[in-house]
Amino acid sequence: MKKLLLILLVLLCGSCRRGGDLSALREGDIVFIETTSFQSKFVKLGMMSIWSHCGIAVDTPEGVQIMEADTTVRIIPIERFIDKSVGGKYIIKRPKQQLSQPIEQDKWLGRWYDLKFNFDNEEVYCSELVWLIYKEQDIELCPACKINSHFMVRFAALQRALEERGISPEQYAVAPCDLLRAL
Repeated sequence: MKKLLLILLVLLCGSCRRGGDLSALREGDIVFIETTSFQSKFVKLGMMSIWSHCGIAVDTPEGVQIMEADTTVRIIPIERFIDKSVGGKYIIKRPKQQLSQPIEQDKWLGRWYDLKFNFDNEEVYCSELVWLIYKEQDIELCPACKINSHFMVRFAALQRALEERGISPEQYAVAPCDLLRAL
């Protein structure tokens, strides 16, 4: 069973290599990586994607950097963001519809990471942060969907992990792979 899942992940991952010209990165671009966090394994399995984390490019006085929801929302250099990725793999995507105004960085910085993946609080998780930044400018990158709509969520280990965190399979969320598929 594990071998079958690994084969499916490789087939579904598509472009599993370093990807994108970092020198062309501009505000609003979305960078996807695979991390090794405890949570990452559940995201990858549940969503059938190796891309378990994402951040958004923001303009800073030091140049373009990445805003991400980690423990809290923070801004880090792109190289440091990519260093967190397994094998240095990443994908950069530029949505067709670009942001019309600069990202309000101060509004997001310092917010806590949302371990329950709720849309209805001040905490945010990585793909929710990106989704909300675009949504504020009337751009819906992808529809939010029920957690149980992802096929692999039906595995018992994933169901237990959801229950332990108090996450309802009926609640709506946006995963990194949802964003990536829509772009």
